[in-house]
Amino acid sequence: MLVQDQITDQNALTYFARRGVAPQWRVFLRAMMETLESHLDHGAREGLLRMVGARMASLMPLPACGTLDELESRMNDTLAIADWGYVQISLDVNNRTVMLRHVAAPMVGTHADLTGSWVGSVLEGLYGSWLGNQPGAEPGIHVRRVGPDGGAMLLRYARG
Repeated sequence: MLVQDQITDQNALTYFARRGVAPQWRVFLRAMMETLESHLDHGAREGLLRMVGARMASLMPLPACGTLDELESRMNDTLAIADWGYVQISLDVNNRTVMLRHVAAPMVGTHADLTGSWVGSVLEGLYGSWLGNQPGAEPGIHVRRVGPDGGAMLLRYARG
């Protein structure tokens, strides 16, 4: 893929992620996030947003899944209902890690976070709860952002 194609793809993903937030919620979300930014330190804000994601998971529970393919499909069905983009799951056997690539999360920027990357903390809580509630899940394993991946958010589910 050419660099120009990557830029176009990233711009398209960003466009669709911003477009995915209904106009009546865009101002509210920006005001809420800017209020949180001005009243909570970074760690407290991240923790609160993870709790919001975990609460979302409890409101949109997933059934027990037998394979990663089934889990990805169930997650994507649920994300589609909420218009929250989609996820691609891969397994890194050597590092005992499940990688999640979330595409087109609804993003609303703030004065301190123009890209709306705060949604990554919500995704950490959402995926952490969904994965933690699957059969055989071990306690103490968390989902954490690795960083942006083009126009997507890359997260990892692993110990430590």
